[in-house]
Amino acid sequence: MRTSRLVALLLELTRLRRTTVTELAERHGVSARTIQRDLAALQEMGVPVWTRTGPAGGVGLVEGWRSPLTGMLAAELQALLLGETGSRELGLEADYQAARMKMLAAPGAEARQHAAVAERFHVDHGRWFHEPERPAALAEVAQAVWSGQRISIRYTRSDPSAAPVSRLLDPLGLVLKTDRWYLVAAHRRSVRTYRLSRIESVTRHQESAWRPPDFSLAEHWRQSRAQFEASVVSLPVRLRIPVASADALRAALSGTGIDAAIDVAIDAASAAARQLRQEPAPQPDHLDISLLTESLGIVSTQLLAVPGVEVIEPAELREALAARGRDLVARNAPHER
Repeated sequence: MRTSRLVALLLELTRLRRTTVTELAERHGVSARTIQRDLAALQEMGVPVWTRTGPAGGVGLVEGWRSPLTGMLAAELQALLLGETGSRELGLEADYQAARMKMLAAPGAEARQHAAVAERFHVDHGRWFHEPERPAALAEVAQAVWSGQRISIRYTRSDPSAAPVSRLLDPLGLVLKTDRWYLVAAHRRSVRTYRLSRIESVTRHQESAWRPPDFSLAEHWRQSRAQFEASVVSLPVRLRIPVASADALRAALSGTGIDAAIDVAIDAASAAARQLRQEPAPQPDHLDISLLTESLGIVSTQLLAVPGVEVIEPAELREALAARGRDLVARNAPHER
């Protein structure tokens, strides 16, 4: 679990003068990238972690800083590891602020410099023009997750015409994705994901929840997220756009691997220009892009925002975009006087 690993990393860095990301990754059985994310999380909490590259580099804590973990209340430590957004949603904001102040007030002159960071930098994970979800079941479900109790829920499915269902679940963890909460739980020992805002009611039971051996919430979420994105983004599309429309295409199709697709197209266009053996090599005026997108209806709407876009394949998308264009022209033609 990431929570226990963060605590272990903090205690280990307190004990060691210097180590490396590679050594930490080997000792904890995770990738170097995971350790780097963990170190960033510790820095966000107020822990003065330093990292340096080169022969004399490594990872360590600012000289003189001492961890205040031993003086923290259980709720404060829990809130600190959840982070600011998660603790606020779970009603632990006061505990988070108290824990963070203890971190910033720890011995070490350099550590006090981190207090100034909070006054000058603020991270807001919420989306513009959007109120975050505040699921009514969050507090009760969080208690069940924390205490390892089974729960019964009444759940509204994504199909509005379908009747709500009742489920007996073994809760395994909560995930806050941007500003939406998800419950990862086992139903009949099959691990699934439930959107918390769709839980109409929840009842905690005294019996202990079942948990798969060696279950990792972070790894499960990574795999399920990849599977979900692959199932949604599955329509092969070939486009031709003016080079000047690349940024508009990035904005229209964000989250579909568009950045990589545009980079490939730019490299291909530049290579084709060099083959002309002209000095200087001519700049490409258009890009041919291949990528996977969402459904026909969604991508045909998204592409309307891209100036000069031409659909090469599939023919169904080309016709759908043309039909939308004809409809727009008909509806927005100048009124006759």
